[in-house]
Amino acid sequence: MSNIQSNIWKSYLIHIIGGLAFFVPIIVLFWQENGLTMTKIMVLQSLYSLTIVFLDIPTGYFADKFGRKTSLLFSSLFLFLGIFIYSLGHNFYQFLIAEVLWGTGVSFMSGADSALVYDTLKELKQEEYYKKIWGKLVFYGFIATAVANILGGFIGKIDFRYTFYVMLPFYLLLFPIALSIKEPKRKEVIKKAGIKDIINILKVIYSNPKLKWFLVYSGIVYGFNSASLWLYQPYLQLIGLDIIYFGFVFASFQIIAALASKYSHKIEGYLGQKYSLIILIFLITISYFLMSNFIYLFSFSFAFIQQFVRGFYRVVMTDYINKLVSSDIRATVLSAQNMAGRLFYAAIIPIVGYIIDAYSLIQAITVLGITTLIAGTFILIILHRVKVI
Repeated sequence: MSNIQSNIWKSYLIHIIGGLAFFVPIIVLFWQENGLTMTKIMVLQSLYSLTIVFLDIPTGYFADKFGRKTSLLFSSLFLFLGIFIYSLGHNFYQFLIAEVLWGTGVSFMSGADSALVYDTLKELKQEEYYKKIWGKLVFYGFIATAVANILGGFIGKIDFRYTFYVMLPFYLLLFPIALSIKEPKRKEVIKKAGIKDIINILKVIYSNPKLKWFLVYSGIVYGFNSASLWLYQPYLQLIGLDIIYFGFVFASFQIIAALASKYSHKIEGYLGQKYSLIILIFLITISYFLMSNFIYLFSFSFAFIQQFVRGFYRVVMTDYINKLVSSDIRATVLSAQNMAGRLFYAAIIPIVGYIIDAYSLIQAITVLGITTLIAGTFILIILHRVKVI
């Protein structure tokens, strides 16, 4: 039992290392330094997301069939290769290869990590602590990213490429950590591998109105909230913030998201499931409208609302899905949740890039606010009808 319990602190460590993204504050500048336009940047990220869209369910199924540990081992390998190629890349196509490898690693991690924690706690008969532990796990990941963002700003001041070099030894450690994980027992395990099993799981999702529309809503929340990611650096330039402070701003984003995830179980306990779900879409809408209508040096603080959603969303959504599905398909369904979000995200950002090029950054942010409100309200009405809220 002590061996299986070690999965928890190892999961913490995996998320901490995974959060050491030193390149985040300067990545757009790095791409531009290597000849990429904003259009190519958006296309690159859209293709990255589509990679995850196509792989998320198969890799989630892989985790259900062959185990969470095996999935995390493959994730470690692909994540390291992605960073390695990025550290050597100089053009769009080299970066695309790195993004595909990185996306593959993220897909193998997606669903398997939270399923590992939940199944471990279930074996320990402590599954009621899932929200608290998963919230802390996400919290430590965000804190690691915050520290890496600050350091990344200083490292990037020397050379943008060094922010990738410094990640390599950390990501190399993911493999031995994953190798030491003990696979938790599961009452139901998929017996036969094949595309028919994946199709059957998709049928289960489609035939369950609560689960189906919840995944759609989850996708909309993730997609519209994440669409702002590549707008932050040009927005900070627009409001006149010196580049040297970019790392601190991005670090503050991580801290807000970290606190939201850590205390999400308490916040949801106070608000209840219904209002915890409803507020997400309206918080995103409000943040976009504030960012587009109030332009001054500290207006980046309006993006704190999006960071709260980012931290709060993951814990609340995965907990609700875990309650709706059985162990044998849990990782696959959680991967379907991530896939839905990535699909919306991949569809949105090329349009956002076009609006920025054709009109302006502020108009793109305004459009995001309007479409978030319309799409989110529509799905909330459906969720009310199927008695999710």
